[in-house]
Amino acid sequence: MVSSDPAIWIAAFFTIAATSYAFRDNIVFKFAENTFIGIAAGHAIVMGVKNIRDYGWAHIMNGEMIYAVVFVLGIMLYFRFSREYYWVYRYPIAFLVGNGVGISIRAGIHSDFIKNIAATASPIIAATPLDTVNNILIFVGCVTALSHFIFTYEGIHKGTIGWIPKVGRWMMLLSFGASFGNTVMTRFGMYQGRVLFLLRDWLGVV
Repeated sequence: MVSSDPAIWIAAFFTIAATSYAFRDNIVFKFAENTFIGIAAGHAIVMGVKNIRDYGWAHIMNGEMIYAVVFVLGIMLYFRFSREYYWVYRYPIAFLVGNGVGISIRAGIHSDFIKNIAATASPIIAATPLDTVNNILIFVGCVTALSHFIFTYEGIHKGTIGWIPKVGRWMMLLSFGASFGNTVMTRFGMYQGRVLFLLRDWLGVV
Protein backbone atom coordinates (compact mmCIF):
# COMPACT_ATOMS: atom_id res chain seq x y z
CA MET A 1 0.00 0.00 0.00
CA VAL A 2 1.35 3.39 -1.01
CA SER A 3 2.29 5.58 1.95
CA SER A 4 0.13 8.57 2.82
CA ASP A 5 2.84 10.31 4.85
CA PRO A 6 3.88 13.61 3.17
CA ALA A 7 7.42 13.27 4.51
CA ILE A 8 7.78 9.87 2.80
CA TRP A 9 6.53 11.35 -0.49
CA ILE A 10 9.01 14.25 -0.27
CA ALA A 11 11.88 11.86 0.44
CA ALA A 12 10.79 9.60 -2.43
CA PHE A 13 10.61 12.56 -4.82
CA PHE A 14 14.12 13.73 -4.02
CA THR A 15 15.45 10.18 -4.25
CA ILE A 16 14.02 9.77 -7.75
CA ALA A 17 15.10 13.30 -8.71
CA ALA A 18 18.69 12.59 -7.69
CA THR A 19 18.63 9.27 -9.54
CA SER A 20 17.44 10.98 -12.74
CA TYR A 21 20.98 12.30 -13.26
CA ALA A 22 21.96 8.78 -14.35
CA PHE A 23 20.13 9.43 -17.62
CA ARG A 24 21.09 13.07 -18.27
CA ASP A 25 21.38 16.40 -16.55
CA ASN A 26 17.89 17.83 -16.17
CA ILE A 27 15.95 20.50 -14.35
CA VAL A 28 14.50 18.04 -11.81
CA PHE A 29 17.97 16.96 -10.75
CA LYS A 30 19.15 20.57 -10.54
CA PHE A 31 16.19 21.40 -8.32
CA ALA A 32 17.01 18.51 -5.99
CA GLU A 33 20.71 19.44 -5.98
CA ASN A 34 20.11 23.11 -5.16
CA THR A 35 17.58 22.20 -2.50
CA PHE A 36 20.03 19.81 -0.86
CA ILE A 37 22.83 22.39 -0.92
CA GLY A 38 20.55 25.02 0.58
CA ILE A 39 19.32 22.72 3.34
CA ALA A 40 22.87 21.57 4.08
CA ALA A 41 24.09 25.18 4.30
CA GLY A 42 21.21 26.12 6.60
CA HIS A 43 21.80 23.08 8.77
CA ALA A 44 25.51 23.90 9.00
CA ILE A 45 24.74 27.47 10.13
CA VAL A 46 22.27 26.31 12.77
CA MET A 47 24.66 23.64 14.08
CA GLY A 48 27.51 26.18 14.11
CA VAL A 49 25.50 28.59 16.24
CA LYS A 50 24.42 25.72 18.51
CA ASN A 51 28.02 24.57 18.95
CA ILE A 52 29.14 28.11 19.80
CA ARG A 53 26.41 28.34 22.40
CA ASP A 54 26.85 24.87 23.93
CA TYR A 55 30.62 24.36 23.71
CA GLY A 56 31.83 27.94 23.97
CA TRP A 57 29.49 30.48 25.52
CA ALA A 58 28.16 28.05 28.14
CA HIS A 59 31.71 27.46 29.44
CA ILE A 60 32.41 31.19 29.63
CA MET A 61 29.21 31.69 31.61
CA ASN A 62 30.47 29.03 34.03
CA GLY A 63 33.66 31.00 34.62
CA GLU A 64 35.97 29.05 32.29
CA MET A 65 37.51 32.12 30.69
CA ILE A 66 40.06 30.11 28.67
CA TYR A 67 37.26 29.61 26.13
CA ALA A 68 37.29 33.36 25.50
CA VAL A 69 40.53 32.84 23.57
CA VAL A 70 38.61 30.79 21.01
CA PHE A 71 36.06 33.57 20.61
CA VAL A 72 38.81 36.14 20.11
CA LEU A 73 40.49 33.98 17.46
CA GLY A 74 37.15 33.50 15.73
CA ILE A 75 36.50 37.25 15.64
CA MET A 76 40.01 37.84 14.29
CA LEU A 77 39.14 35.71 11.27
CA TYR A 78 36.78 38.45 10.07
CA PHE A 79 39.68 40.88 9.68
CA ARG A 80 40.17 39.13 6.35
CA PHE A 81 37.63 41.56 4.92
CA SER A 82 39.67 44.61 5.99
CA ARG A 83 42.44 45.89 3.76
CA GLU A 84 44.09 47.81 6.58
CA TYR A 85 44.01 45.09 9.24
CA TYR A 86 44.23 42.05 7.00
CA TRP A 87 47.41 40.98 8.81
CA VAL A 88 45.38 40.22 11.96
CA TYR A 89 43.61 37.45 10.04
CA ARG A 90 46.88 35.56 9.66
CA TYR A 91 47.23 34.77 13.38
CA PRO A 92 44.09 32.62 13.79
CA ILE A 93 44.78 30.97 10.42
CA ALA A 94 48.32 30.12 11.57
CA PHE A 95 46.88 28.64 14.76
CA LEU A 96 44.28 26.59 12.85
CA VAL A 97 46.81 25.32 10.30
CA GLY A 98 49.40 24.45 12.95
CA ASN A 99 46.85 22.69 15.12
CA GLY A 100 45.42 20.78 12.15
CA VAL A 101 48.84 19.74 10.88
CA GLY A 102 49.88 18.53 14.32
CA ILE A 103 46.76 16.42 14.75
CA SER A 104 46.90 15.02 11.21
CA ILE A 105 50.59 14.13 11.49
CA ARG A 106 50.00 12.29 14.74
CA ALA A 107 47.01 10.42 13.31
CA GLY A 108 48.81 9.75 10.03
CA ILE A 109 51.89 8.31 11.72
CA HIS A 110 49.75 6.11 13.92
CA SER A 111 47.51 4.78 11.12
CA ASP A 112 49.91 4.73 8.16
CA PHE A 113 53.13 3.68 9.87
CA ILE A 114 52.73 2.24 13.36
CA LYS A 115 49.73 0.03 12.55
CA ASN A 116 51.27 -1.15 9.28
CA ILE A 117 54.59 -1.93 10.93
CA ALA A 118 52.80 -3.81 13.71
CA ALA A 119 50.75 -5.80 11.18
CA THR A 120 53.84 -6.59 9.12
CA ALA A 121 55.87 -7.61 12.17
CA SER A 122 53.19 -9.94 13.54
CA PRO A 123 54.16 -13.63 13.80
CA ILE A 124 53.86 -15.48 10.50
CA ILE A 125 52.37 -18.57 12.13
CA ALA A 126 48.99 -17.64 13.57
CA ALA A 127 46.28 -19.51 15.46
CA THR A 128 44.35 -20.48 12.34
CA PRO A 129 45.55 -21.39 8.82
CA LEU A 130 43.59 -18.48 7.33
CA ASP A 131 45.32 -15.98 9.63
CA THR A 132 48.68 -17.54 8.75
CA VAL A 133 48.03 -17.06 5.02
CA ASN A 134 46.89 -13.49 5.72
CA ASN A 135 50.08 -12.70 7.67
CA ILE A 136 52.23 -14.15 4.89
CA LEU A 137 50.45 -12.03 2.26
CA ILE A 138 50.85 -8.89 4.36
CA PHE A 139 54.55 -9.53 4.92
CA VAL A 140 55.29 -10.39 1.28
CA GLY A 141 53.19 -7.50 -0.01
CA CYS A 142 54.87 -4.96 2.29
CA VAL A 143 58.44 -6.07 1.51
CA THR A 144 57.95 -6.37 -2.24
CA ALA A 145 56.02 -3.09 -2.51
CA LEU A 146 58.76 -1.23 -0.64
CA SER A 147 61.37 -2.77 -2.93
CA HIS A 148 59.59 -1.18 -5.91
CA PHE A 149 60.57 2.28 -4.58
CA ILE A 150 64.28 1.53 -4.20
CA PHE A 151 65.92 3.61 -6.93
CA THR A 152 69.44 3.94 -5.52
CA TYR A 153 70.30 0.37 -6.56
CA GLU A 154 69.37 -0.42 -10.14
CA GLY A 155 70.11 -4.11 -9.78
CA ILE A 156 66.96 -4.67 -7.76
CA HIS A 157 64.79 -3.88 -10.79
CA LYS A 158 66.57 -6.27 -13.16
CA GLY A 159 68.53 -9.45 -13.05
CA THR A 160 67.87 -12.41 -10.78
CA ILE A 161 66.01 -10.39 -8.14
CA GLY A 162 64.03 -8.26 -10.59
CA TRP A 163 60.93 -10.31 -9.82
CA ILE A 164 60.71 -8.82 -6.30
CA PRO A 165 59.60 -5.29 -7.32
CA LYS A 166 57.38 -6.85 -10.00
CA VAL A 167 55.53 -8.76 -7.30
CA GLY A 168 55.34 -5.49 -5.38
CA ARG A 169 53.68 -3.79 -8.36
CA TRP A 170 51.12 -6.58 -8.58
CA MET A 171 50.48 -6.29 -4.83
CA MET A 172 49.90 -2.56 -5.16
CA LEU A 173 47.58 -3.06 -8.12
CA LEU A 174 45.60 -5.61 -6.10
CA SER A 175 45.40 -3.14 -3.23
CA PHE A 176 44.23 -0.30 -5.49
CA GLY A 177 41.66 -2.56 -7.13
CA ALA A 178 40.34 -3.74 -3.77
CA SER A 179 40.11 -0.14 -2.54
CA PHE A 180 38.23 0.95 -5.68
CA GLY A 181 35.92 -2.07 -5.47
CA ASN A 182 35.20 -1.31 -1.83
CA THR A 183 34.32 2.28 -2.76
CA VAL A 184 31.95 1.12 -5.51
CA MET A 185 30.30 -1.44 -3.23
CA THR A 186 29.87 1.20 -0.54
CA ARG A 187 28.07 3.46 -3.01
CA PHE A 188 25.87 0.60 -4.18
CA GLY A 189 25.10 -0.27 -0.57
CA MET A 190 24.00 3.31 0.07
CA TYR A 191 21.78 3.35 -3.01
CA GLN A 192 20.38 -0.06 -2.13
CA GLY A 193 19.06 1.51 1.06
CA ARG A 194 17.28 4.18 -0.96
CA VAL A 195 15.75 1.56 -3.30
CA LEU A 196 14.49 -0.39 -0.30
CA PHE A 197 13.06 2.85 1.07
CA LEU A 198 11.13 3.40 -2.16
CA LEU A 199 9.80 -0.16 -2.28
CA ARG A 200 9.13 -0.65 1.42
CA ASP A 201 8.25 2.74 2.92
CA TRP A 202 6.84 4.54 -0.12
CA LEU A 203 5.18 1.89 -2.29
CA GLY A 204 4.76 -0.77 0.40
CA VAL A 205 5.47 -3.66 -1.98
CA VAL A 206 8.21 -5.30 0.13
